[in-house]
Amino acid sequence: MLGALTSLADLRKHVPLLCVLGCLLLLCNACLSSASSPPAHSSPWIGPYSVQPFSGSQPSGNLVFADLQFPITANPLFASSSPDLALDSMLWGQPVVFDQQFHVHADQLLEVPLPENGGVTDGGKTITMHLRPDLHWSDGQPIQASDFKFWWQLNQNQQTGATVITGYDQIASIDTPDAFTVVLHMKRPFGPYLFYLPYAAPEHAWGHLQPIDLQNIVSVFQAPQVTSGPYLISRFEPGKSYVLAPNLKYRSTTFHGPYLSQVTYQVYGSPRALAEAARADTVTVGQGYQESDLPLLQKLPQRVRLVQEPTASYAHLDINQSRAVWQDVRLRQALQAAIDVCGLLRSALGQPDCGRRVNQVEPRPSLFYDDAIQNATFDPAYARQLLAQAGWHLQSDGLLHKGSQVFHVRLATTAHDSVRLAVSKAIQHDLRAVGIQVDIATYDLDTFFGIYTKGGTLATGAFDLALFTYFNSPDPEDQLGVFHSTQIPSASQPGLSNYGRVHDPLIDQALEQGTSTVDFSARLQAYQRFLKQVSAQVYTIPLYSESNILTVDQRVRNVFANANPSLNTWNIADWWLTA
Repeated sequence: MLGALTSLADLRKHVPLLCVLGCLLLLCNACLSSASSPPAHSSPWIGPYSVQPFSGSQPSGNLVFADLQFPITANPLFASSSPDLALDSMLWGQPVVFDQQFHVHADQLLEVPLPENGGVTDGGKTITMHLRPDLHWSDGQPIQASDFKFWWQLNQNQQTGATVITGYDQIASIDTPDAFTVVLHMKRPFGPYLFYLPYAAPEHAWGHLQPIDLQNIVSVFQAPQVTSGPYLISRFEPGKSYVLAPNLKYRSTTFHGPYLSQVTYQVYGSPRALAEAARADTVTVGQGYQESDLPLLQKLPQRVRLVQEPTASYAHLDINQSRAVWQDVRLRQALQAAIDVCGLLRSALGQPDCGRRVNQVEPRPSLFYDDAIQNATFDPAYARQLLAQAGWHLQSDGLLHKGSQVFHVRLATTAHDSVRLAVSKAIQHDLRAVGIQVDIATYDLDTFFGIYTKGGTLATGAFDLALFTYFNSPDPEDQLGVFHSTQIPSASQPGLSNYGRVHDPLIDQALEQGTSTVDFSARLQAYQRFLKQVSAQVYTIPLYSESNILTVDQRVRNVFANANPSLNTWNIADWWLTA
């Protein structure tokens, strides 16, 4: 999953890790005011957004946003890490923004382009973006339609070296009939188009530069001086911090700020140091914690709020379909029936209940979630029955045998993660109870997620079972890279991500249909066929949702943890501090 990034879905899926771009819906109380509401021409993509109104008259308050890693770049053309994406939301406006419930809102556009409102026509081959007429760059120059076309041209120019090209390459050409209209002509109807609306780049500031030089210019790559978001860079200390000031030229259809007089992006060397800074009141909002770091966050001061929200990422068991033992669906079903998911949530994660259990590869808040898919029942007796039907029988050693074969499998996972190791041991215990011997092997991240030609554990299929996390984006397009039969990694295609070696014509067809239409209901039907087939065939075993863990000073308003932990700053334009 951490191989070469070729699409925006890949980037959001891998940035942690990625992953991918939505949030939990704001269900706020009566003191909150509505900042936007669904338009007359609505769609399942559209949802409400509400915030607590700013009580001041001008930007005030200094906020320290802390993380465990420093951004590599402050330019979305080159973003490749979680800190990059967090900083991008501070510095750059976007055509549209996805919220915590994976609903989409207009930022630089007057409205989200949809088939329902005439923004998408010609069966999905023409997409029209209507810009706000009051958009300006941080230097005061107007943001025009030509800037969006310029960004796309840079993105598609190989000399630029943009991180994410695939997806944007489905745009055949762009017309700009006037300063406030951008018309995308698609090569074909492209379902996830909302994920690939081009940003704007300041042509007046970068147009004289050669694309190949952009990554070598600090004022473009690390500390861009002309930006479009709610904040702008006032000071940059390489590897240490960014200090941001409000961009008073920023305008948005959804957001109302900026409201902070200063934002500092600060990095700490360890989770312990970050937690201590939160206790000492030197950090206002802190992110980057893993579940294994929760002991560091016990007994926080009353002024610090611990936020722990479910994400769109989920831990699961990948089952290597190239192994002969897993060719029989009864054995995959037996594997699922033998694992006590609720039990491991209690024993390994310390959960009081089964609330974080996941039963499909598009868990909530996905708009494509299938309510009809039920949790598999923990039933060791049924597992033994299925195993016996497949010719596997318990012997005196307590293990399953089939002729001279012993049911002995290898579970691969990542090293240096106490929670993941505890989950692995719980699975090992459950499978041993039905006669399956499991050996646990752990690998460093580079080895585990490495590409095929570098001997990556997942990519080369050097496992029977693999425990790791997938990071979903708001659009299920990313499932194509994980389950389509053309995506199995090999020496000729080393960066692909169908690690389970799934090869199912029904799945291929459903994924292709979901990608090739813009009609939401048709996409929903296609993806739910896909979800049902993955579930019925037990190609993977979803286990539980991961947590997005933050510390937030009680004085901060409107911080809403995102379903993608890389995008907790998605609505930073509306953050403000009480006195």
